[in-house]
Amino acid sequence: MKKSIKYLVLIVMVVSVLSSSVLAAEQTNKYIRSGGGYIHRWGPGDISVEFHVIGTDIMDTIGAHRVTVFKMNGDLIDSGSDELVATYYYGTYPGLMITNSVAYSNSIRLQVETGHQYYAVMIYYATLNGGGDDMAFCTDPVWA
Repeated sequence: MKKSIKYLVLIVMVVSVLSSSVLAAEQTNKYIRSGGGYIHRWGPGDISVEFHVIGTDIMDTIGAHRVTVFKMNGDLIDSGSDELVATYYYGTYPGLMITNSVAYSNSIRLQVETGHQYYAVMIYYATLNGGGDDMAFCTDPVWA
């Protein structure tokens, strides 16, 4: 019986911690619930940047406002010293944003130099009823 009470208390504590974390995230950005992505290596010099973003409701617009790809010049990600490879903006690159959806995902495929590591920085954006907000995300690097 004492073990059951201990487990019940433990479960209640875990749920309350998780609930407060979710509540804090929702208060920070009332338009974007979450976003993520990664770089996938298809072959030598052939990579794709995959991204996904989830809104808090059926959004007027949702997606990636900007996707920037960098080539690492060292062992650590440092966009200040790493080489800019490409930047994709939603206004000029079709497929980064969608309308009237709660979530969106897509990918960008590009050719790069082999033998280097690459990563991407995404700026997600969502709007609803005249308001909107963005959220940044950085992928882990991948060897091309």
